[in-house]
Amino acid sequence: MGEKPVGRTVVVMGLLMATLLAGFASADTGEVRLVVSVDAAEPWVDVANPLVLTPSLVNDGEAVTLAVNPACPFVLNVYNESGALVVDGDDGCPDRSQGLDMFAGEQLGFDPLTWDMKAADGSWLEGGAYTVEVAHTTTGLTSTHSVVLQTPVTVPESLAFEVSWQQRNTEDDGVWLGLVSLHNPTSEPVMLNGLAACRLEHRIDGVDTLGAPCFGDVDALMPGEVMLVDHVLVPNTNTLNATVSTPGAEFVHVRALESAYSSTSPVEADLVLTLNADEARPYSQGDALVTDLALHGLGQADQSLTFTSSCRAEMWVVNDLGDVVFDSRLGKNCQSIDLEMTLSSSTPLSFGLPQWNFFDDDGCRVHPGVYTVVAELPQYAMAVSRSVEYRDADPNNCLTPHALEGEASPSWLDEQTLQLDTSIATVGQDHYVRMSQPCTYGVNFLTSDDVSIHRFQALCGDYDGRKVLVPAQGDALHFPPLEIAFLQQGVAIVPDGLYTVEITLLSSSSTATVTFPLAWPPDFIEEDDTPIPAEDNTAPLYELTGTWTGLLTESGTCYVLDMDGTMYLLSNARTLGSWAPSNTVEGIYTVRDTSPSPTCAAFSAPSVEVTEVVMELDLAQETTSSEPVVAEDTFVAETDSSPAVTLVTVVVTTSVLSLLAVVVATNEGLRLPATMAGLWFIGLLGKTHETTDGRYQRGRLMGYLTANPGCHFRALMSALDMSNGQITHHLRILEAEEHVWRKGDGRLVRYYPLTNQLNPATAEEDLPVPPLSPDPNSLQGKILSLLDQDGDLGQFPTQAELAKRLEKSQQLISHHLRTLQKFGLVERRKMGLMNRYKLTREAIFLLETSEDFGQP
Repeated sequence: MGEKPVGRTVVVMGLLMATLLAGFASADTGEVRLVVSVDAAEPWVDVANPLVLTPSLVNDGEAVTLAVNPACPFVLNVYNESGALVVDGDDGCPDRSQGLDMFAGEQLGFDPLTWDMKAADGSWLEGGAYTVEVAHTTTGLTSTHSVVLQTPVTVPESLAFEVSWQQRNTEDDGVWLGLVSLHNPTSEPVMLNGLAACRLEHRIDGVDTLGAPCFGDVDALMPGEVMLVDHVLVPNTNTLNATVSTPGAEFVHVRALESAYSSTSPVEADLVLTLNADEARPYSQGDALVTDLALHGLGQADQSLTFTSSCRAEMWVVNDLGDVVFDSRLGKNCQSIDLEMTLSSSTPLSFGLPQWNFFDDDGCRVHPGVYTVVAELPQYAMAVSRSVEYRDADPNNCLTPHALEGEASPSWLDEQTLQLDTSIATVGQDHYVRMSQPCTYGVNFLTSDDVSIHRFQALCGDYDGRKVLVPAQGDALHFPPLEIAFLQQGVAIVPDGLYTVEITLLSSSSTATVTFPLAWPPDFIEEDDTPIPAEDNTAPLYELTGTWTGLLTESGTCYVLDMDGTMYLLSNARTLGSWAPSNTVEGIYTVRDTSPSPTCAAFSAPSVEVTEVVMELDLAQETTSSEPVVAEDTFVAETDSSPAVTLVTVVVTTSVLSLLAVVVATNEGLRLPATMAGLWFIGLLGKTHETTDGRYQRGRLMGYLTANPGCHFRALMSALDMSNGQITHHLRILEAEEHVWRKGDGRLVRYYPLTNQLNPATAEEDLPVPPLSPDPNSLQGKILSLLDQDGDLGQFPTQAELAKRLEKSQQLISHHLRTLQKFGLVERRKMGLMNRYKLTREAIFLLETSEDFGQP
């Protein structure tokens, strides 16, 4: 007999079994469900109390075969509050599969899963709310659980937590209110926005709850500042311990509280306090705090309440220093009553409370700050609290100011920057200073006649209503150094002279003013009134024509004017008062040679003093009226060489030229021929001859236009730092040689390199727009975003409106608007009596195509 095909049979049986198992593995999950038990001892999870999840599979249907991954049957996926996946449990899980048989009604338990609270790189996740998902790796069954994570935090050594406890009055045995404050006792600001997120932990008589964020909601604490960050309400009826701590227990406060708060039978209900404004909106002067106190039943059955006093509900308010500033019990005559009320499970009971107009018991308007409102049902030992914020920048004349001792030590950092080291001190006892402005100091320059010539606020960027603790013992409280730049954009903030500088603390509760003498410039010596002798040798006067361009140096901004290839440096313009150089203005100036200014000391070009502005043409000026202004007619009957006739002729000619200049300056289509005619008129165009520098400048023009086709005239001037006359001359040559061509765009003129793809026959929609990309997080980027939002609504804000919305000064907003105009991103339009701003075509294209601006 031959051999039996045993090997072949085994192979065939193996294939059949593999096919069968594959069918089992791909079978439907049927009525299998995922059940997860949660083990968490606290309302939050932390290192000492981790989150433990135990999964089980329960088959509620017929027998089924599931595919499972034996290496990791379950994984944990973690999502943050925004729904973003921060931990992917599938990472590191090998790809394995095998069959799992489940009988009908069977429940299979699996090993517990412990959340390690760490990110993929092994670092602790930041404290906050998370969603932890238990996922079966092969069936897609999931179970989600919301948790609050408290990872250990480190409290900076420069910060100190303080907790004070308060009752309604010294004789009251009712609820306790604990105020948790954060204090910066140092003389340096402490940044809070970089600290790890966490919430304070409360334990009241063994019951754990989470409080407010550990470090409040501000970016920094100024020197000496004390900020209220949380409050704890303890309405219990017997002696107990109250604990307040940070995650990781670096800060722990424990207080034993005694209360003989009597109460009738307990009520299954929630006490809810509703305010007439959202907590996010501060109250201000003239507002009234209106409250509604309601008792909501929790049980299914009705409950009977008995009140034996007519004072059923009370309200009291505590400021952030722990002082009771309002108490509804004062002045009331509580009568004995016997009142029974029914608390329904569906209809709450409401209790009337008086409104509060932010005046204390003495009838004085309260300080700005944070106030805690406590409402209670004394007979049932029930209380509830809410925090509100009150803002008031006006002086409070009702309060008696507390005099402080202030000091200011001035020193010159260089020849144009003054540094002030300031401090305040008190005597007798510790004193809280309530700041009424976002700025710390007001600075005022006074002349010898006590006339204020320049004033501003300094050390800004905080918030009004903050309180600063000035300790009575030890050193004075120092603030960060205050630096005053006397040259801003090349112009001094005050004329040369002797001044008294007045530094005033911007506080609603305290006064501190320091004065000291100051000379500007630092080496200024007051001259006597003796007339200068006639034989004094004064440098001769002559005229310059062109535009002042600012160059940034280590000492400030040095202004330079280029005339016929010769560079002139601006030293000063002391006799002109408010005149300031600008690169958006072209003019004729009377000057004389003088010594260089400190900002231009690094250059060897001649320095001049401007004594007179003969004429200026604002290159960025807009037409303010559609009708020309007609000067009065002046006739001269016959030729007269007298000075009077000459003066009249100059006035008439200047008036006509000025009207033409206004029209030309506001339209780039007219600017090029007008500038060419003007250059010819003053004898410059005809004298221009070809030089190597001219070919170089035209090469720069061609290179820039090749990289930025469609750039308009004014943007070319700014980008290449060329004057109106220079760029007009070189563009005329390039157009004559057919290297570039122009196209009108409203009030603008755009220039393109002449190529086969870019020529006058190119359709307008195919013409490129120059790529411009300011930082969207910069102030210019924020201005563009606001103008884009308003433009979609058909609104065009003014400069003042932009300054208010961006919380910046109008001077700073004006500077950036001028910069955006120079680069062709913003247009200014006269609408009614106001100048309003809108985006240009380039800016709209930029915002629509930029990924940075497209992000939320």
